[in-house]
Amino acid sequence: MATTEQSAALPSVHVPVSLFISGDALAHTFQRFPGQTHDAALATTQAEIGTDVPVDAALEAKLKNPGVTPVQSCQMLATAGKYDNIVLELTNAQWRERWERLCLLQSLESEPDRSFGAPELPRSSSRAVLFSGPAPSELLRTEAEQWRADPHFQRAELNVTHLDEPRSVTLMLSQWLELDSPDEGVRFDSELALRQEFQYAAYLGVQHVVLPAPSSSPDRRPFLADYARAVRDCLAGIAGAASATGPTMKVSVRMPVSSPHILATMLMRQATRTPNGAHAMPAAAYLRTNDNWAWETWEALQNFTGYNAQLHVALDLSMPLPPSASMQRWTAEPVSMLWLPSSSFLANAKGYPVLSKSAQGLIRRLLRRKPTVVLSDITTPPPQHTRGGPTAYLQYIRHLEHTLPEPDATEAFAQGYGDLLQVPLQPMSENLGGSTYDVFESDPVKYDLYEEAIYQALVDRASLGTTTQIWVVGAGHGMLVARSLAAAERASRAVHVTALEKNPGACIGLQDRQLIEWGDQVTVVQGDMRTLPPPSGSARADIVLSELLGSLGDNELAPECLDGAMRFLKPNGISIPSAYTAHIAPITAPKLYAKLHNATQAAQPHAQPGVGMGELSARKGFDTPYVVLLQSSNLLSSTQKDAALPRIQPCWRFEHGPLEDSGLVCAPNGLPCTDGHNMRTSVNTFFVSHAGVCHGLVGYFEAQLYKDITLSTVPDDARKTPDMVSWFPTFFPFREPLYVPPHAEIQVHLWRLTDKDKVWYEWCAEVFLLTTSPALAAQVTGADSILFSPAPDHSVFSNAAHTPMVPGAARFGDGNVGLGLGLSPNATPTRVQHITNVLDASPNVTLDSVTSPSMPAPHIAAERLARIKTGETPLMNAGARGSWLTIGT
Repeated sequence: MATTEQSAALPSVHVPVSLFISGDALAHTFQRFPGQTHDAALATTQAEIGTDVPVDAALEAKLKNPGVTPVQSCQMLATAGKYDNIVLELTNAQWRERWERLCLLQSLESEPDRSFGAPELPRSSSRAVLFSGPAPSELLRTEAEQWRADPHFQRAELNVTHLDEPRSVTLMLSQWLELDSPDEGVRFDSELALRQEFQYAAYLGVQHVVLPAPSSSPDRRPFLADYARAVRDCLAGIAGAASATGPTMKVSVRMPVSSPHILATMLMRQATRTPNGAHAMPAAAYLRTNDNWAWETWEALQNFTGYNAQLHVALDLSMPLPPSASMQRWTAEPVSMLWLPSSSFLANAKGYPVLSKSAQGLIRRLLRRKPTVVLSDITTPPPQHTRGGPTAYLQYIRHLEHTLPEPDATEAFAQGYGDLLQVPLQPMSENLGGSTYDVFESDPVKYDLYEEAIYQALVDRASLGTTTQIWVVGAGHGMLVARSLAAAERASRAVHVTALEKNPGACIGLQDRQLIEWGDQVTVVQGDMRTLPPPSGSARADIVLSELLGSLGDNELAPECLDGAMRFLKPNGISIPSAYTAHIAPITAPKLYAKLHNATQAAQPHAQPGVGMGELSARKGFDTPYVVLLQSSNLLSSTQKDAALPRIQPCWRFEHGPLEDSGLVCAPNGLPCTDGHNMRTSVNTFFVSHAGVCHGLVGYFEAQLYKDITLSTVPDDARKTPDMVSWFPTFFPFREPLYVPPHAEIQVHLWRLTDKDKVWYEWCAEVFLLTTSPALAAQVTGADSILFSPAPDHSVFSNAAHTPMVPGAARFGDGNVGLGLGLSPNATPTRVQHITNVLDASPNVTLDSVTSPSMPAPHIAAERLARIKTGETPLMNAGARGSWLTIGT
């Protein structure tokens, strides 16, 4: 269950917006020409940086102060223009000129060719012996080596030089550094320069810096690891030395949303095909691309740097937007900044700048996390932006901010608890705090459904003039008791309610309510439902009510607790809930993984207990299922339209009813002799159409209260109970991220295991690439490749009588999908034919193009499709080494 305190409403979202001021604009700030007045210089400055707003007398006086620096002047003007921050380049052209003079060998005959497609930068001066051109002078080589031995700036090379200037300033480190250059000498000198810039920014106390992106040129992809290593060493330090950044600096990589290399290639091709050349191409805001370079590069960078908590994304929308599925990935990543140059805006019919629908959708999803929006180049807009001026861009962002949809019930209820890892409750071994009960009982949607279930059960079962015995087990503060009495009044039925609660503190509250509110209709009993002797005869329960469900349904010992409670039921009695089904799906959750990874590396507690939850042990790490309100995450499996496999799948089910009907062997106290009937196994296969990284599994549940009255946490509009906030999902983490290529399958194994003392979960996953290549299929055998063929027939009713598995048709309307048993024999050809049919439809169609089962194609034999194993996880929480639930008090 969720363990958060309710909030009446979320505060309005204020999105921080920063103004990027180039080095040239900063250099021209209040530059006075002969005969020019201060007012004229002010107007020129405002036009240069894009803050054309009235200046009051107080601000005017501050700007005239001779001690005010250009940076401070820009800060004040930006604040007057309703910006929250400014973004500046740390260095200017003089630093680049000195670095290139010292570190790059230049030919004396001509300047190097820097045109598109030309060779890379000249060879590094540190590798002069390998250079065929004229050697640098001894003086220059000595100066270069002195800089390499002791890297430092000269004052004239810096835009920010005062300690009081970095307030409300984000600094861009040199975007021309080539940390992934093919020349290793250039790479090493770029790393020295990067470290030098980091250290100076840390000296200034800057809290946020922006790094250049890795190159998108395919020739430089092999050197992405060099880029990542350099960044990682600056963030984490070398050989135990302090980091170059300090522990609090946020470091954002300015990642174009798509490949600049692909756009440049597109422009070059267009330039050679049309009379008007490149000018015939529309602006990037009007273009679309299918490349996934940006996310693939960021994923590799994040993995190489060890998911460092200081590393973030500054997502640059100046490039053509990729497909919506690719953009959706960014909602799970640590995006701290949205970079919006004026060229990323379209022009509406009136000439005002607006964003495309795709860009709006992405930005709206990200704005609630309050990334900084950076507006740049607003003084040099595209010619289509004929109205509004520089301020129109800021006004548009504020429009998006003010038109964000209202928070849903879960967001309002759980403000501040997004992506907070919490351990499940231990309901048998621990007593909850009073505030935890208050949180649990503050969900009217859940209790409305419970009341309706009780009402219908009373109408169906009880006759007028008889008294129905209702037992509320785990009564807490009495919400189900009150709802039982309300349902009885609606149904005009007489009831007697027994409120059973093992927590002594909660029993005091129940006794108060019994005396003040309920009277003789209610009896309060303190005791444990597993050890309390059951009543006999007519005192046995007609209806047993409980709300013991966890985030997965069974992950807070509901089956074990209700084994004891079912002893109270009459042979024809009713349990509410009567059944519940666990559901799982693979998930990409880099933020959650980073929390666990970094905390494990630091050997510190990796999660915070919620209200009433126990303390955590650092050793649990990745071997613990967590309860978490997911925010920075996405389901990795494909939607139903992309594959014959459901995106979220059931894995097992529990049912509860009179113990006499269970067929279990029971001890003299009425409890089952063992807990083996509550063990479960599940094998589920998920299709992934787009490349991604799986960080673990996410779990949900659906519960049948009574007949057709159900509640569900499964995030499907057709199934999820609207506005219900009682449960957050369960997260089963993987120790290492599991890369999944496009058009692959993830096979997930999940176990619920028990012994006489505890219950625990184990889980693992395997990835299989789908291929129709006869050569590949012929080369792999055994466990590494599985040719599709009819699966063996498994009975889906393989568990104890009162906790059976059920066919998939119960939920999906398709008898091909079984619960916890993968696919039935009839399901396999359906899934395979979709892919193989498309591949056979045309010799030009490849596996990468198969994304929709609706694509027409002739029938071909399913046996041609093979699965090649590409990755796997270790078995998590093996033998309950990290976490378990204790059975018993």
